Amino acid sequence: MMFDREIEEEMRIDMTPLVDAIFAIILFLLVCSSFVESMEQDLSIDLPTQGKALKVKTPPSRPIVVNVRNLPGGRAYYHVENQQVTLPALTANLSRAQVRNVNQAVVIRGDRNVKWEHIAAVMGCCAQAGITKISATVEIREAQ
Repeated sequence: MMFDREIEEEMRIDMTPLVDAIFAIILFLLVCSSFVESMEQDLSIDLPTQGKALKVKTPPSRPIVVNVRNLPGGRAYYHVENQQVTLPALTANLSRAQVRNVNQAVVIRGDRNVKWEHIAAVMGCCAQAGITKISATVEIREAQ
């Protein structure tokens, strides 16, 4: 009988190192991952407000975000993928994106104080590039 107990004790497998290795891998992946979408949200743009949120069935696949920021003197600052661009450069970038993806979408984040002509200029760039899926963002006001 003593012999049977020794065999049972020897056949146990310690799972602690395996669990430690899995936690180390998860921690490594969390630390090394980057979140690209958060970079576009870092700009301080004062968005206009709307009464309630719209429900969308399926979100578009990775739209190009164009930030239009108000500058003193009625000028505008166009910002795409962490770079300041001019309107001709924006048109060229959108044309290249349209060639790569026929259903390319563009999201315009315009400051509340920016003149409408600057938003319309971005829409004109989209039209020149052949992009028809254009949307603008607003800040959702909480129901009171």
